[in-house]
Amino acid sequence: MPPTLVSPLNLPPAQQTEIAVTAESNPQFGNGGRTSNGSGQSDKVPTPVGIGIRPGDAEQLWVPDAGPEPPEGWRPPPYAVPLSLHYDDHYWLARPLPSGSRNFDLEWYPFGNDVQLPELPSYRIHHGIDFPNDTGTPILAASSGTVVHAGALPSPRNGVNYYGNTVVIQHDWQWQGQDVFTLYAHTLELFVQEGDFVQQGQLIAGVGSSGEVSGPHLHFEVRVSENNYGSTRNPALWLAPFEGWGTLAGRFVDKNSQMISSASLTLLPLDVDTAVRKQQTYYPTVRSDEVWRENFVFGDLPAGRYRLTIDANDGLHIYEREVEIFPGQTSFEIISTNFEFVPTPTPVPPATPEATSEAGDAP
Repeated sequence: MPPTLVSPLNLPPAQQTEIAVTAESNPQFGNGGRTSNGSGQSDKVPTPVGIGIRPGDAEQLWVPDAGPEPPEGWRPPPYAVPLSLHYDDHYWLARPLPSGSRNFDLEWYPFGNDVQLPELPSYRIHHGIDFPNDTGTPILAASSGTVVHAGALPSPRNGVNYYGNTVVIQHDWQWQGQDVFTLYAHTLELFVQEGDFVQQGQLIAGVGSSGEVSGPHLHFEVRVSENNYGSTRNPALWLAPFEGWGTLAGRFVDKNSQMISSASLTLLPLDVDTAVRKQQTYYPTVRSDEVWRENFVFGDLPAGRYRLTIDANDGLHIYEREVEIFPGQTSFEIISTNFEFVPTPTPVPPATPEATSEAGDAP
């Protein structure tokens, strides 16, 4: 059964109409709209032996500049969870870091994208979100459930411990009849072990830099139906927004309603004092939410009006839409083109023993 929802707030509802826009040389604008539409266990991986290092005693490599910050460094407190002001929303997870820490993610490495800063080299398509913080910053359970993994999490493909010390929680509720898991990676130490039941907000680990990282941060994933790398969903659609803030999700499709990948997105605030946000539509292998069926999300947006610009990256098709973000809700947009999208084929990896290993919880 899902959690009991908190009382609805007295907020203006998002508009319920769905408007598609097609524009080329002359951009068009439309109003925002909405559309309604067995337990997988991780492989047993031994927990590292020995006693964990306390955060105050740890000395870790620190990267002083984790990337450009938005103009405002302060965030209001998040809404209480679970929160669903509209039946499409499922903000059932609390922030996995306490207020006062950086409990908002890196905007330049969003879910479903590679790094978005031109001065940084390509890394890999992101299946979660990252929260840079000082070593030892408390990591909190996003919701109640049972710890199904606590320890190192080497990749079944090549044995590399990308995630480092990792906690995976299977929550004690389901969504649309499917299990939901959250993953907390690169931790310094673990305060829970496999089989423990944890409450929402319980301390489970400390931020660290174990695994393949350039500095201390929390990598956070939401996995639906099965506990594996291919079952991740965008956490921005699960983590409750900050008070007075909301989320923009959308679907950029061709004339046949096929998802268009890797299109450039720019979100310009019109009456809100916040940063311009840029990213791309999801890489083709990234999973969408079952309800929203989106291929882009901008999370953590102060309520107000924005201009969304989409460039199909062909120099010909540029689309614009004015959108309004409502507090505590997801505003949804569908932008449809008048051309047929032909994606670039994804290269097929060689059939090595590592590449053909059984898929698991790591890249």
